Amino acid sequence: MPPDAASEGDRKDRERDSDNSGAVVMSVKEVVQATHGRLLSGSPDVSLTELFTDSREVKPGGLFVALRGEQHDGHVFIPQAVEQGATGILCERPPQGIGRAALIQVEDTRQALFDITADRLRRQALPIVAITGSAGKTTTKDLIAHLLGRRLRVHKSEGNLNTYTGIPMTIFQMDPRDRALVVEYAMSRAGEIRELTMAAAPTIGVVLNVGLAHVGFLGSIDAVAAAKRELIEGLAPGGLAVLNADDPRVRAMSAVSRRFTLYGFAHDAAVRADRVRLHGLEGSSFTLLTPRGKADVYLRLPGHHSVSNALAAAAVALEFEFDAPAIASALHGFLPPSRRMNIVGGRNGATVIDDSYNASPGSMQAALQVLQLAPKGSLKVAVLGDMLELGDHAERAHDEIGSLAGKTADVLIAVGEYAPRMVQSARRAGLAEERAFVAEGAEQVVTALVPLLTPQTQVLVKGSRGMRLERVVEQIRQAP
Repeated sequence: MPPDAASEGDRKDRERDSDNSGAVVMSVKEVVQATHGRLLSGSPDVSLTELFTDSREVKPGGLFVALRGEQHDGHVFIPQAVEQGATGILCERPPQGIGRAALIQVEDTRQALFDITADRLRRQALPIVAITGSAGKTTTKDLIAHLLGRRLRVHKSEGNLNTYTGIPMTIFQMDPRDRALVVEYAMSRAGEIRELTMAAAPTIGVVLNVGLAHVGFLGSIDAVAAAKRELIEGLAPGGLAVLNADDPRVRAMSAVSRRFTLYGFAHDAAVRADRVRLHGLEGSSFTLLTPRGKADVYLRLPGHHSVSNALAAAAVALEFEFDAPAIASALHGFLPPSRRMNIVGGRNGATVIDDSYNASPGSMQAALQVLQLAPKGSLKVAVLGDMLELGDHAERAHDEIGSLAGKTADVLIAVGEYAPRMVQSARRAGLAEERAFVAEGAEQVVTALVPLLTPQTQVLVKGSRGMRLERVVEQIRQAP
């Protein structure tokens, strides 16, 4: 097994992965031309360095786009954006007295965002790798960017910049030295991914899985599948679909693609894993089988699902002329992004599995399976928060996760509206009453956890982003 310590090559990989400085600026004149807008005030020659849709995040030199949402109207916050230093304002209803900022009026600011995106891509054509799925998007995106970054300068979407506002912001920040763009395409309603593909048609579209995430907005899992399929339907001419062979709904998307690659554990997958071995929380090893050879891989990510994500990344790398040994080398150098299956030290020598960034039924199941990999004799503690946006499926989904926690964890601490259901299901699955209980918030969780923390304790912390369970991790981590 390769050593745990990161090598000098790994360090350089991380530096390269994080280098996204030096974006090309866009002039006011170019924004006006791209959006077919009217320049009401200000100079057309002024440069705009960044794009913002949240007035609180505006930086000097930025372009603020005033969007109309269901709850808020960005036009109300134009004065705040100007006060923050916005150089340009893109709006539908021009305000009065905004000082020296360039004021651009358009009919529809949402459409203007897509117009700016399409214009940037026309002027700097790059291969676009887009990833969607109900779970694993961000880690897979980072895996792909890391692999391609071994040979190319890669620009990728950061954080939660994966929606109709985030993708334009990401593309606006491209650097002239970039040679590939790797982005997540997320959605909360039907048609949203289709809109993204119309502005930025992917060269390669990766679909990881179809699960219950966002089913509350879409109504059924088949509707979720149809929404994810929009990515494949919107591929650029000659584009490649990279599809999970182990998910029947994803595999079926091959019917709408002229060119596709299957990855996974299925015997007919073009990119697959053989002889998989899970090494607990340390990671996994497997033999990578591809049309461009095979190689042994050591992946420093725990869990069976991480192997699947790595296979998706490998399938993309093949399209960029990587062979199997090069892919294996790059995969070994990858470390997970913050709050996504990070293994960190906790108080009193405990181990914390920080997967607090977000949660869906599929990713929650995968995380509990990772907890189950903890060394024999460990005290396995699951701190689980609500999974949001599940609609009518929420009660059943939380019942199922609670039942799984009852079979995989020694202690369950649940937080949120559905916490009682998870606890009841865990007890029905066999967890003792005193070992499954509800906490009212992060502070109560920490109070309950601290007496349990020893060198033999493994703590999984996971919940939807709105639960903010990273606060628990911050309080039980080992002091620097």
